Amino acid sequence: MRDPFKIYTGFSKGEQSRPLDWDESALDTQSYVEGVHDDERHAPALTWLWTLLAVSFLIIGIKIFSLQIINGASFRSLSENNRVRAQSLLAPRGLILDRRGEMLAQNTASYNLVAVPFDLPKEGLDEEVGRLAKLLGLDSSAKIDQLKNVGRSSLNPVVVEQDISQDQSILFASHASEFLGFSVQNIPIRQYLEAPLFSHLLGYTGLLSPGDLDEFSKIDKEKYDSVDFIGKTGIEFVYERFLHGTNGQNLVEVDATGKPLDILGENSPTPGNNLVLNIDKGLQEELHKSLQEKSHLSTKAAAIAINPKNGEVLALISLPGFDNNLFAHGIKKDDYQKLLTDKTLPLFNRIMAGTYPPGSTVKPMVAAAALEEGLINENTVINDRGSIVVPNQFNPEISYKFVGWKLSGLGVLNVRSAIALSSDIFFYTVSGGYPNSPVPEGLGADKLAEYYRKFGVGKPTGIDLPGEKSGLVPDPAWKENYFKEDAILSKWYLGDTYHTGIGQGDMLVTPLQVAQWTAIIANNGVGFKPRIINKVQNGNGEVIFESKPEVSIEKFITDKTLKIVQEGMRETVLSGTAKPLSTLSITSAGKTGTSQFDGSDPSRTHAWFTAYAPYEDPQIVITVLVEAGGEGNAVAEPVVRDAFDWWSKNRMGH
Repeated sequence: MRDPFKIYTGFSKGEQSRPLDWDESALDTQSYVEGVHDDERHAPALTWLWTLLAVSFLIIGIKIFSLQIINGASFRSLSENNRVRAQSLLAPRGLILDRRGEMLAQNTASYNLVAVPFDLPKEGLDEEVGRLAKLLGLDSSAKIDQLKNVGRSSLNPVVVEQDISQDQSILFASHASEFLGFSVQNIPIRQYLEAPLFSHLLGYTGLLSPGDLDEFSKIDKEKYDSVDFIGKTGIEFVYERFLHGTNGQNLVEVDATGKPLDILGENSPTPGNNLVLNIDKGLQEELHKSLQEKSHLSTKAAAIAINPKNGEVLALISLPGFDNNLFAHGIKKDDYQKLLTDKTLPLFNRIMAGTYPPGSTVKPMVAAAALEEGLINENTVINDRGSIVVPNQFNPEISYKFVGWKLSGLGVLNVRSAIALSSDIFFYTVSGGYPNSPVPEGLGADKLAEYYRKFGVGKPTGIDLPGEKSGLVPDPAWKENYFKEDAILSKWYLGDTYHTGIGQGDMLVTPLQVAQWTAIIANNGVGFKPRIINKVQNGNGEVIFESKPEVSIEKFITDKTLKIVQEGMRETVLSGTAKPLSTLSITSAGKTGTSQFDGSDPSRTHAWFTAYAPYEDPQIVITVLVEAGGEGNAVAEPVVRDAFDWWSKNRMGH
């Protein structure tokens, strides 16, 4: 009989089973399996799994055999020698047209020799570039240095030579297989139709520099390419965001030399938007022709025309001009050096970057200030005897003589006739005062400067062109600071006020500022911001941007004062220093100016004339400056006369 306190395993036949420990027996009592033997278990059927694995390995083996043995050479060649590249298609820039739809800038085809650094040979680059330079007639040393300075792992094309000829392009094509990594791209570039005439206005385009690429990439990473063109100056620069189109792209399969084998896909470029300017091409041409003919004493001159009612810039000329097509095609070093060393400064925009003493063109502003301040009225008279003598305030034995342009004097004048005859003596007295005169005190330096600034002098007009200068309105505070190291020069004297009151001394303005204050007077005291752009149109002719008139100077002069000043400027034409304009069919009003600029030779003067027409309903302001041109009425006034005559015959009532 079995001992009830001994449990046997029963797993070994014919052997005495060992007794289980207490914890083992306790666990075993929970099990429902009793006396199961290993040889009584059944193995699962795995035949189907082994079959599946065998078939899978067979398929993989066949595929590997096909890739490596049968087609291995072909795929190896494709991997080593062929690549898929994204090749940029440069978008044509938008057109630039004048207000009447006349073309000013368009596009033409050009060829650039480019290199992809990654495709260039790892060894023998100097020899290859030397052979290529010899073939195309290029400077090999410069090209070698250029290519050695770029990262050889880059896939971005580098322009090696800009604007090669069609013959050079054909010649390269016949030898392309000999030059690893090089190719010729057919690209659109700018064409300026009347280059010197509009050069300062339109500016020019140029190849994108690495710095430019970094800057523009912040704005639109997809819009610019390493071989792209951008506006560098003028309208091209200011409205780059509209003129630059969206580049396209070709997916091209190329071999190891970079030679295209097949086009795998194409995304066409989208041309830029078209600019319509406020510029009148016909007026621009007339002013340019007249400036060249009349300013024979000087090759340096400027002219600007503005609509005083809305700020539209109708013409803008700086002489001499330059051929901006040189820059669009990639200006050669010699050509650029010639422009830089030219003493007439053809790259300098005199209209807005040139600052000059304005001379008597300021007198309408001074008259307005004196009338507004109640210093004079329309009946106040001052006797112009040709000079005034002012004693030194510290030593009466010393005196200073200030002379007018007519040493014999102009006689008794009121404010209208003083403007018309351009009396220096009248405006010396009004500006700084003179003992025993109707104006013993005068406006004073600070009040004079205040009114100049109200007319916009001493600050940019805000025209939509780059590089505008502010000019200078001198006053005692400015002089004290400017000459702070010199106790004598830093003092403001009565003579400084006199000189500032007739547009001389340290006062400096741009021709654009003279046109602006003339427009303010013509437009009954309201000044508009000058605007080159009229509107922007997309390829479908839809207006996507339109420039609106913007008041930049609010009215600060009474109608009564304005009328007196306008009548004085009208009298300038009827009986004063600009009488030749009175013979025109169009009425006008204006002011001549002759400003000294060379202290060692007072006879050297700039010639100014600024005017508006028609007098009754002003539509156009024209300001002309001829550097070192002599008398304003002799040189600058005839240019304005020609332009007004043309305007009356070609634009009035049309």
